[in-house]
Amino acid sequence: MQSRTVDAKTRRRHRAFVESRQFAGELARIPLKWRGRVVSQALELMSVWHWNKIFEPVAVEFVRDFAEQYVPAGVDLSQDDADICATAEKAAENVKKVLWKAISDTHARDLIEQECSDYGIDMPEVDDDDLRAIIARVVDPRWWRRQLRKVVGRAFEGGNIRLGYVHYHGEPYASNDAVLSRLAQNRRNAAALEATIVRNEAGQEFSIAELAEKTTANKTIRRGELMLRINGFEVIAKECNDQGLFLTWSCPSRFHATLHTGKPNPKYDGSDPRTANRYLGKMTALARSALARRGIGLYGFRIAEPHHDGCPHWHMLVFVRALPGYTSPHVKDVASRAIRIMKRYAWRVDRGEPGAFKRRLDVKRIDWAKGSAAGYIAKYVAKNIDGVADHKTKEGYLITTDMAGDRELTPSARVEAWAARWGIRQFQQWGGAPVSVWRELRRVPADMVKQAPPAMAAAWDAVQKVEGEKRACWANYLRAQGGALVKRDDLMVTLAKETKTVAGRYEERERVMPYGVQCRQMAGVIFKSVRHTWTPVQGHDARASAGLGFPWTRVNNCTRHAGTDFAADVSFEPKTQPVPVTFKPDQAAQIDHAWLALGACPWPRPVVDDMPTWPAQAITADEQRRALDAWDAIKACPWPRVVPVPDKSPRHGTPRQVADWRAGRLDVTELPIDTNPTKGNAP
Repeated sequence: MQSRTVDAKTRRRHRAFVESRQFAGELARIPLKWRGRVVSQALELMSVWHWNKIFEPVAVEFVRDFAEQYVPAGVDLSQDDADICATAEKAAENVKKVLWKAISDTHARDLIEQECSDYGIDMPEVDDDDLRAIIARVVDPRWWRRQLRKVVGRAFEGGNIRLGYVHYHGEPYASNDAVLSRLAQNRRNAAALEATIVRNEAGQEFSIAELAEKTTANKTIRRGELMLRINGFEVIAKECNDQGLFLTWSCPSRFHATLHTGKPNPKYDGSDPRTANRYLGKMTALARSALARRGIGLYGFRIAEPHHDGCPHWHMLVFVRALPGYTSPHVKDVASRAIRIMKRYAWRVDRGEPGAFKRRLDVKRIDWAKGSAAGYIAKYVAKNIDGVADHKTKEGYLITTDMAGDRELTPSARVEAWAARWGIRQFQQWGGAPVSVWRELRRVPADMVKQAPPAMAAAWDAVQKVEGEKRACWANYLRAQGGALVKRDDLMVTLAKETKTVAGRYEERERVMPYGVQCRQMAGVIFKSVRHTWTPVQGHDARASAGLGFPWTRVNNCTRHAGTDFAADVSFEPKTQPVPVTFKPDQAAQIDHAWLALGACPWPRPVVDDMPTWPAQAITADEQRRALDAWDAIKACPWPRVVPVPDKSPRHGTPRQVADWRAGRLDVTELPIDTNPTKGNAP
């Protein structure tokens, strides 16, 4: 039996290989911050595989797999925001260039999809898969800027988690890179809001920043509204003798990259926090469905919070009640029944791992004699917004404010950056009447509800706030709507909606927008809300430059200037009107070149006779390819189209060549023709 002990000579060979020029080429895609730890992990793998003499391929494969997962193709993760903006400009210009080659709508979609995949992003998702709307986005650098920021940010943060930068003893919750990027984004947004002045129909002028301070974008208002709603649920629970539970739902250990000690978790499967959050959402949704099937009503709040390594866990303050359809009347303790059902789903995945039954779902019963139930969750609301300076965890670790240069990185800023980076919703209400109706009722003037039915009047009065005299009451709002467990179909007050055509940056779309509320006790009557129409008086219209710079070519079948609605005429399919004119092949080519010199395209299209003299159908595939290359060099196209015949000649090559062909690194035409195809390893 061979020993796996690594001697000094072997370690020197390993170190010499990772410092060689060959391995430096593999590390070229890895950001500088990561290279030291990537090399360390490669050396660790090499020490395991040295005994069977394949340590070099193992190290190379590890680096390639790591780059494939955490370094999107065509993206430099070490670039700052200015570099991302430059890359976005370059990507938009590349799309404009490749669209020259489009011969149909389907071909245009394929070209756009290929350009997006080169940068590791998905194609734009639009209504009805409208090609015009897709093109309007992919030729706009701002669209690329948003997508690249998301891709680069999540990939870089995922690599930081994978390499063990994010933990208690390093950078808790989120890496310093993510926090600094979020703070810079907030500064840019604040500057843009301050610089934009809008005016309403009454002539009042405000900056958008001033208007935002009056909404839930203001952290103080956001925290106050959340606590108001939580307290309202508690009041209803006491009235109805509902049992309260405070739950902490955690993920299995395979979602955690780092242990509490700061060492890598050997069970980690590479999942990012977004994947872990989807797991929690799926399990809790299954548990809530199971409770509903058994006649157990549930309402309350849940809060998403990160562990030290960025993996999320959920805190939930919920209240349970036996409904008329309760299927276990012999079990009087409804809370115990609900706990057993939820634990069943919390232990559903990887239930055999150590500590699963103890840590996967932590349950605390609310004792009304000891105090308010809102106190259980108030700390977590403040922690995840801005109300707590230092975070103390149940493991005994204290997370304090750090400094990165002259920037202060508070624990709350880290949590907010974590949620923004991974697109995780921090707060969510379960059950109860919707908060959208609550906010719309606050816009309804008092004179509109003078003759309103009792339910409408009670709901409107509950949401109103008078400084120094009256506070809004979520509990009264729930009573007016039908209780904390009211179904959406049984709400007394609902939104009144209308469909409007809204001019967006890229296209006009139909949106369903509220314009008031309606009450079931007075069908057909709309209580309209007061909404202001705001018009920018300072700054430029961002929509006006969406399509500027798009080439005037046969791509868009248009000779007029590409303005705000340029995408409306983008189509690569033949049009039926006007009637085309027939030309000889040489005449059509001359017309195409004349229009091309003007940077435009002829319309109607020159149509060539049915019997063209060139290109002849008898030419070979190589001749066809050279002809197409010649046309492509002048950014034009032959008419009728010349399509090379696919080369179906049997090919053969070495195993390395065949592997490169299958990986897309080698063209099949570069392989020699197999004279005996029955015995070769042809693709």
